[in-house]
This record gives sequence, C-alpha cells and structure tokens, in this order.
Amino acid sequence: MRYETIFIMARVAVHADHTNLGDIVHEIETQSKLTLSDTAKINILETEILVSGVRNIKNINHGTQPEL
Repeated sequence: MRYETIFIMARVAVHADHTNLGDIVHEIETQSKLTLSDTAKINILETEILVSGVRNIKNINHGTQPEL
C-alpha cells in the first residue's frame, strides 16, 4: 500500500458572532472537525484543517469594473 499526502480544498461560508476575522479563523482551526471516512482501498490516516485564504464578501467584485 502506498502512502501519499493529498491536499483537499473546501470553501466554507460562515456566519459568526466574532467581529474579528482572526478570531473566526482561530476558532475554525482549533475547534472545527473535518471528517473523511475510509474506503475499501483507502485508509484515512490523518486530517487537519488549514485555512490558507479568506475573502470578505463585501469586497468581492461582482463582474463590475472599478471606477477610475
């Protein structure tokens, strides 16, 4: 059986009582759970939540050009 590291990216929208983005990220990284199950030919050995990028919905450009 081969041992491999596979990176899985997930997008998660949240509604939070925190006002600070750092507090939201910290709570997700330390208290949230990610569950993957074994399959017939794959045994899941370890999972970890890694928050590598966040975006503020208020700052998303919805196909419009900024005013110059």
